[in-house]
Amino acid sequence: MVKKVLVAIDGSDHASKAVELGADIAAKYDAELILLHVLLRRELPRELQRLAQAEHLAAGDGRRTTSAGMPVAGLGGYINLADGNERLTEDVLRLIGRKILENAERVATDHGAHKVTKRVEDGKPVETILEVAGSEKVDMIVTGAR
Repeated sequence: MVKKVLVAIDGSDHASKAVELGADIAAKYDAELILLHVLLRRELPRELQRLAQAEHLAAGDGRRTTSAGMPVAGLGGYINLADGNERLTEDVLRLIGRKILENAERVATDHGAHKVTKRVEDGKPVETILEVAGSEKVDMIVTGAR
């Protein structure tokens, strides 16, 4: 019997498909669905850049991105994820993570999942996913593949 399903998401289209599958499984077995986002500490995927622009988190005016990130709307202007300000960078990454989880939760509930938990964690993605899976005692892990 499946009681807990963990879906790891990064904001990509592949992760969105994983949310749909995980939610379908959770709905079928009346299982808890845990949506997990591990903070993105690398260049942001195109899908996530589009999400950030759509949510007015990122500059849509052609500002250049860097290998470490992109300009993100902040107080009094734009900040860049590569600007060296660790506190701002951490806040921006967590804000983006929460947006990704909010969107994933909507998809999951549309697919019938009704026991949804959202988590934002920091660390190396594979290790963090496995740690959360172990601590939560999940029965299944669903991820997208690129």
